[in-house]
Amino acid sequence: MNRSPIRDLIRLRYQLLWAKTRSRNGKIALFVSGYLLLALFLGLFGLGGYKAGVAAVETGQAELVAQIVLAAVFLQATLSTVVLGFGIGAVFAEKELRRYPLTAGQRRMARHITGIVDPFWFLVLAANLGLVIAMYALGAASLAAGIGAMVLLIPSNYLLARVVTQVVDRLIMRRGGAIVLMAAVIGLSMVPGMLAQALKKDPTLGYRILKGLRWTSPFGAAAAMTRHGTAALEGVGIEVAWIAVLAVLAILMERLPAERQQRAAKGPLAWSGVYERLGGLFFPGQAALVGHWLRFYVRNMRFRAMYLLTIPLAAFLAYQMGMVSRHANGVFVAALGAAPMCGFLCTSRFAVNLFGYTGGGFRRFLLMPEKPAACVRAASYASVLLGASLVLLAAVTWIVLAPVAWDTRMLVMLVSLGVFGLFALNGGGLWATIYNPRRGNYSSAIGNDLSASGNALLIGSILGPLLGINWLARHAAWLVSPDNWWMAVALAAAAVIFYFVSLRKIAARFMERREQLMALVEGRA
Repeated sequence: MNRSPIRDLIRLRYQLLWAKTRSRNGKIALFVSGYLLLALFLGLFGLGGYKAGVAAVETGQAELVAQIVLAAVFLQATLSTVVLGFGIGAVFAEKELRRYPLTAGQRRMARHITGIVDPFWFLVLAANLGLVIAMYALGAASLAAGIGAMVLLIPSNYLLARVVTQVVDRLIMRRGGAIVLMAAVIGLSMVPGMLAQALKKDPTLGYRILKGLRWTSPFGAAAAMTRHGTAALEGVGIEVAWIAVLAVLAILMERLPAERQQRAAKGPLAWSGVYERLGGLFFPGQAALVGHWLRFYVRNMRFRAMYLLTIPLAAFLAYQMGMVSRHANGVFVAALGAAPMCGFLCTSRFAVNLFGYTGGGFRRFLLMPEKPAACVRAASYASVLLGASLVLLAAVTWIVLAPVAWDTRMLVMLVSLGVFGLFALNGGGLWATIYNPRRGNYSSAIGNDLSASGNALLIGSILGPLLGINWLARHAAWLVSPDNWWMAVALAAAAVIFYFVSLRKIAARFMERREQLMALVEGRA
């Protein structure tokens, strides 16, 4: 194998990463690192904390501790790569790699090698090695065997994330795929609750589940680092088998067609369709522009999937957090934390980067008879309209399915916080659009192509309210009491004011930033 070009590609990959550190990757890496550490710490404390882990190791349950921690990191890394797109993005396209003296197989290997050397996977490896060192210090693991097991665990984690991403990518690009994906997500979201109920009825179920999971890669790594002799070699064999099977699946998935063929549109071109009429109901002077942006959003496959998934995801988070809350109205408090995401999550990809997906079409906004700033307002209005529909749907869902006694004040608070998230986050998205944009791929069905501020708004819209409301419920419960419903209304009013002030300021500064935006979305910057 010709290793010299691959070494050059790896070196070039890090040069490109270093060149972009100040603009995006460095900031996002720090943000995601903090997010991963927070999730791991929350999981650790949820299981009893560090002392509980040490006690388990000292009582001969070192392998069980390793299994739990490695499986949690494995799952967290897979979800982070699939949802956020870190560590699996294509660094070099096939046409670029053809310029190097590499065969087809070598080009495929080069793509995967340059992907697995992404700093994200070194972060995951560091977390796993931390466990190995801690177990070795407690005398419960072999240092050399543990390091070897962790080195083998990273490729299997990377390949699994690659396969899952390709499956989701191809599924969502096909007719009805978004519905299938939504059903799969809802089904998976129901597993923890159903499993908890099943464990209460049958205590031996947990043992049988662990026995079945022993054939997974994280459990194989745990066996390799904590056992000796044949048992340790069996764990290494499990990891190698996972790498081989996932590598074959990744190659097969790459050979499948990624997108379905698009059919040519039939019928006359309409300038007064349902989108224009809908826009005209709210913004009569900008009906055509709002209609254009509504089409732009609705025709995107990722938007369709997120539009269908937002309410089930919010309901799942509210239910799960409500069940473990110690507050008297635990489900209601958790629903307050989930409400802000309802109006923003579905359009978040565009709301924080309004022109990043327009490409060369951006120039057309500067040539219209309307003032160029009108396209900023129309794009944001369309995002608000679509988000508002989900806020209303969330309110109806609460009325129909809420497991609490009817209280109008609760509904007012939930709608108010939904309105708060809708306008506050869309207002923040306007500033990110102008001052921290990023060129994106409109046809990409999965992955992360947002800027650092866009990622902060997106993840902050989920974690911020959920954690913030939970903290208030414990330390200032009167703030989330239905008796003080008017405070939520005031918060929503403040968000509306912030949005329209931001819209006015950004519309005024759009012309100042138009050249930078044009260069970026057209790939010249």
